[in-house]
This record gives sequence, structure tokens and C-alpha cells, in this order.
Amino acid sequence: KTIVIVVVVALLLLAGMSCFYTVDDKQQAVVTTFGKVTDVTDAGLHFKLPFGIQQARKVDVNVYQKIELGYSTSGNNDYKVNESESTMITGDYNIVNVDFFVEYKISDPVQYLYSSNEPELILRNLIQSQVRNVVGSSTVDSVLTDGKENIQMQVKELVTQILEEYDIGLTLVDVKIQDAEPPTQDVIEAFKAVE
Repeated sequence: KTIVIVVVVALLLLAGMSCFYTVDDKQQAVVTTFGKVTDVTDAGLHFKLPFGIQQARKVDVNVYQKIELGYSTSGNNDYKVNESESTMITGDYNIVNVDFFVEYKISDPVQYLYSSNEPELILRNLIQSQVRNVVGSSTVDSVLTDGKENIQMQVKELVTQILEEYDIGLTLVDVKIQDAEPPTQDVIEAFKAVE
């Protein structure tokens, strides 16, 4: 009789502990009941059914996340160039190295979790494609000097349009050219001399 009471009390404690979850102010939680989305909850303390009947997956929605294209920075701000991403050909058949910094955020947690397997990878590939598209239709002078802002705007518009079609739960916040330069040291020095 004592063992049964201990087991029942343990099950009740386990059920009680798994019934509540907390969502931070920068998050939303997607609640599923038997695997089907039934609710999206905001910040605060919330109740859910125990024993796997309902599950809550938290998603950071009010946080700007970043993608670095053509370079990467580590924790101690070491700048490392990734030439396979940064080397591009311009519309006038010149080669340039262009590094982009992209900010995005999760706009729809349900679509983010369930519409695709890897939404960040899709966004990264989409940005790379559109960056090459825009840089490939620009002149080398505009990429290296006065056309950077126009290139940034074009890339952002194109990616935003395609993201609306794909509907993967991500929103593009900002696209910036971090650095643009010719790929060889001799050409870099020649451009600096012209400047």
C-alpha cells in the first residue's frame, strides 16, 4: 500500500512539474497537441497537458540574428575571409571580393518550425544567390565605390519578395556590404591609388 501511494505521489509530482512552462519576453512558444499545432503563446507562465500530450517549443522571435557572407568572425573578433563566398564577377567581367552582413528575425514561429527543415540555410542560400545576381549586373566601379547602397537595397528587395513566396517564417531586417575590394593585392593598391 505504501509503495502504491509513493508511486502515485511521484506520478502526480512529475505531471505537475511537466504541466507548466515559462516563455521569456523575447520568445514565443508553439504548442502542439498530439503533434498538431494548437496554440502560440507569448511571454509568461503557461499551462500544458502532461506526459507528451502537449509539447511547447520555444522560438526566439524578438532577437535579431546574423548571417556573415564572405567572412566570419569568432568570439574574439578575428576576421576570417571565406573566398568561396566572397569572390564574385561583376557585370563588366571583373572579379571582386564582397562581404555581406545580413540581419534577420523570426516572424512566424509556426512556419519557422514546420514549413521547412533548415530555414536559416534556405535564407543563406537565397541571399548568396541574390547577391551574386545583383553584383553580376553591376559594374566594378559601383560595387567598389558609390553603388554599394543601391546594391544593398536591390538585394534586400529581391530577398524579401522571395521570402514572402516561400513563407518560411523569417523576415529580412537589413543587408549591408561589409567590405568590397578587388581580389589581388596589385589591383587593391591600384584602386587605392585612384581613390
